[in-house]
Amino acid sequence: MKQKLKRFLALICMVAVCLQSNGCNNAQESTHYTEKKNVNKEQEQANFDQFLNELFVKEVQSDSITLNYTLKNPEKYGITDFTPTLGDYGVDYAKKNIAEVENIYSRLTSFAYSALTDDQKVTYDILEDYYRIDNDEEDYLLYGEALGNTTGIQAQLPILLSEYNFSDKDDVDTYLKLLYTINDYFTKIGAFEREKSKAGLFMSDHNADNIISQCKDFIEDPDENLLITIFNERLDSFEWLTAKEREQYKKKNKKAVTESVIPAYQGLIDTICKLKGTGKNDGGIGNLPKGKTYYEKMAQSTTGSDKSIKQMKTALQRTMKAAATKISTLTANDETIWDSYYNMKFPMTDPDKIVGYLKETVTSDFPELKPVNYTVKYVDKSLEEHVSPAFYLTPQLDNYKENSIYINGSSKNDLSSIFPTLAHEGYPGHLLQTVYFQQQNPTPLRAMLNYGGYSEGWATYAEIYSYDIAKLSDNLGEYAKQYSIFNLCMYAEMDIGVNYDCWTKEDLGKYLQDFGVSNEDAINEVFDIVVDDPGNYLQYVIGYIEFADLRADAEKQLGDKFNAKEFHTFLLNMGPSPFPVIKKYMQNWIKTQK
Repeated sequence: MKQKLKRFLALICMVAVCLQSNGCNNAQESTHYTEKKNVNKEQEQANFDQFLNELFVKEVQSDSITLNYTLKNPEKYGITDFTPTLGDYGVDYAKKNIAEVENIYSRLTSFAYSALTDDQKVTYDILEDYYRIDNDEEDYLLYGEALGNTTGIQAQLPILLSEYNFSDKDDVDTYLKLLYTINDYFTKIGAFEREKSKAGLFMSDHNADNIISQCKDFIEDPDENLLITIFNERLDSFEWLTAKEREQYKKKNKKAVTESVIPAYQGLIDTICKLKGTGKNDGGIGNLPKGKTYYEKMAQSTTGSDKSIKQMKTALQRTMKAAATKISTLTANDETIWDSYYNMKFPMTDPDKIVGYLKETVTSDFPELKPVNYTVKYVDKSLEEHVSPAFYLTPQLDNYKENSIYINGSSKNDLSSIFPTLAHEGYPGHLLQTVYFQQQNPTPLRAMLNYGGYSEGWATYAEIYSYDIAKLSDNLGEYAKQYSIFNLCMYAEMDIGVNYDCWTKEDLGKYLQDFGVSNEDAINEVFDIVVDDPGNYLQYVIGYIEFADLRADAEKQLGDKFNAKEFHTFLLNMGPSPFPVIKKYMQNWIKTQK
């Protein structure tokens, strides 16, 4: 089970990272319905809406980051008295959480399904999947991981804090109090890591070294820590603060960072240093007791797919074969195309211009948004080494007009090829996906659900689509697209190979050698990536394949009546969902298109 960490770990949508917040449910079409006789439909519908609202209010208050990133005006939901917190963490918390989820599931399935409205039935089906957990959930509590080179809380928290939403002085006061809770939260994570160590489930030395290095980089220069410099810059732009108030807040923030945040990270460094070497597995998670079962559960949970690992492998092979066939055909028709691809440069390289171009161009195949603002920003230099090439920060539900796309300007990232990455993060990827759904005014709880396969699968689908509008020559654009699909599938196969089939580095080397890769450093790097974050690639690749298969099915059934814009609008209207539920409702949509 991927422990139900905190929703704020999923607030950042990255090109290579995202955590799944729901438990290890196996995505499948809902079969748990309650039918009642003589039900007052209007009353049942009202009760269901009340249940959803109560659940939303509870979930959104799970921690201060979630609350701040979800609502600009929490008082409109009756939330007026909230103690700053990063929430709880650990085995005891997880057990309590399982009991709470079971209670929610019981309440959900007590509603008379047939009495609900069509929209409520969609929500019911999604929640029935989201809150369904397996009977052996507690067996895997120590398999979860809060720390990671890019997906870990220690990596994401600085970004989330640096982008904390400030609307008034109350927000600033809450933020400063929140900084003093980090040490306690990291202490709980440290205790959890010690339990993992005792159980023989602690991380590999390589992962430990990465986390230690990352934390050291973050606190290397306390006086110039990004939580001080960025906070000061942001305060200077707030017209609702006087000059005196700004200076007072700057002093309070510096005190909080130096007295709480820095010691919290140092404490985490000390803990990981002491535990380093106690891990008994330097390979994939499948080498652990019950590791294969855990990985398959996690894969289904992360992707929102009902495919078994065997079926995922088949889907990957099918997709790779199709891409390879197209690559071979293009190569046969143009012997120079590989050289053109190898030296390929996208005509557009300026990030702001790219996002603007994408925003206008994708409207032919995707629904248009009501006007929103977006800002392209660069990651602070202290974080460049440890975060993805780009990521999108999800906006507040009641303030979705303000959006931020971050770019990692590190020299190791080639910004000349950032075009598809910005399609992934912006239009028609995460930004369009997120804002469009919020503009449909869904029940707030729906917008909080995290289905990595849906969100990252869609963004990958958008990334692949972008090659068609990148202003490359027709053959080169198609070649680059098929190569991207092929490479993505390779990474997913390697993820499964190392973590489920328990490949060694030598096994991985043999796999890569078949594709002409023999560089030992490259092999070691790939091995470490998939070991450090098992299953991560699957939400991107299996999610993409699920969307591609949905499109193929719709095109087959509708023929000439298939309309890409209508199809994409249907998918975006569904919002974060498991794929079996999407497939169910797509059949209803297809009937309306015939």
